Amino acid sequence: MQAQEYNASLFGCKSDGVTNNTGSIQYAIDFMAAKGGGTLHFYVGRYLTGSVELKSNVTLELHEGAVLLASPNVYDYVDYSGNRALIYANGQSDIRIRGKGVIQGQVLADTKYTENLPLPDLIRIEDSKRVTVDGIMLRNGLRSAQSYAGCEQLFLSDQIIQSHVRENSAGIFLTACSEVELCSLYVDVSGKALQETGKNDIRLQENCVTAEGKKL
Repeated sequence: MQAQEYNASLFGCKSDGVTNNTGSIQYAIDFMAAKGGGTLHFYVGRYLTGSVELKSNVTLELHEGAVLLASPNVYDYVDYSGNRALIYANGQSDIRIRGKGVIQGQVLADTKYTENLPLPDLIRIEDSKRVTVDGIMLRNGLRSAQSYAGCEQLFLSDQIIQSHVRENSAGIFLTACSEVELCSLYVDVSGKALQETGKNDIRLQENCVTAEGKKL
């Protein structure tokens, strides 16, 4: 079955930077997953959202000029067993985030509850196979721009990662991942460009540098 292509606007997504699109984006992902997969296209504009869960065989494609904008509201993020993220997946396969667009975090509005909650990653994917993130610019991650735990066949390529809104914000956080390929990554963050825990099998790492011109 050929994967279908969908415009995010068909599901009611608004690109005004004000409307919270969490429900619309999640509905689109669930709809495509139920039909065997597909690609959700985001065109020029700013799409405000909280946590969404990516499903197997689903691709998010951010075209040039499209910004997936993280909500500043702490209550728009789901607690996934002690972790929070803008884009999350667990136990999925063949998931992709690609394009020439931007995924951008925002500093959370201060509340009396904020300081005791884990900060969200822009992307967090756990125990998933054949994961690709290609071409995207990631800005203003609060904890990490992207983190992966227990993933197999992880491909990160052609990314610009910039984050200085908080101290010690990591660019890429890997935990016990296998068959990892890192290609053409530029990482300019306040914390470690590449942070690892557990045993990671990085099979390819090329053209990956920090803002200081050092290898990851």
